Amino acid sequence: MNLSKNFKSGFTMIDSLIGLTIISIFSVLYFQTVHQMNQQLKEAQQVMINERHNYEELIIKK
Repeated sequence: MNLSKNFKSGFTMIDSLIGLTIISIFSVLYFQTVHQMNQQLKEAQQVMINERHNYEELIIKK
């Protein structure tokens, strides 16, 4: 009877650790994805600002 109780306790602990590992992995993946998207957005905005500046200078020179 004692072996069965230890088995259930160990199974519960392993199951919890697996669950926490899965949650942690997907959390890290989510935050990396959000960070990458924000980085690409900042780069695209900088390109847009530079192109607009060049366009406005071109219009002024005409």
